[in-house]
Amino acid sequence: RRREMLEAENIVTDELSKYRLWQQSLGAIPTIAKLQEKAETLRVEELQKASKKLSKLSAADLEAVDRLSKGIVAKLLHGPMNHLRQQKEIESTRAAIQQVQQAFQLEQ
Repeated sequence: RRREMLEAENIVTDELSKYRLWQQSLGAIPTIAKLQEKAETLRVEELQKASKKLSKLSAADLEAVDRLSKGIVAKLLHGPMNHLRQQKEIESTRAAIQQVQQAFQLEQ
């Protein structure tokens, strides 16, 4: 019984640690949302700038260009968003948020 009790305590401790990390990562959500919003705005603006050049494409080709641009944006954002989510301490989360906000010139 003693061994089972210690195992249960270890499980609870591990799960509590995971929960705290998850809870802490929620602080990065507003920055992630701003980053995604800015990237999408830039993507749409660039597609609009190229609209004259793209006007002769078929609907299927335009859809392919749209999917391609979305894929590029998603791949570019993957690293910074993971960096924000994977911090292990509150201070490192705050520092990562500040770094991403500065690097991508996000409004505070």
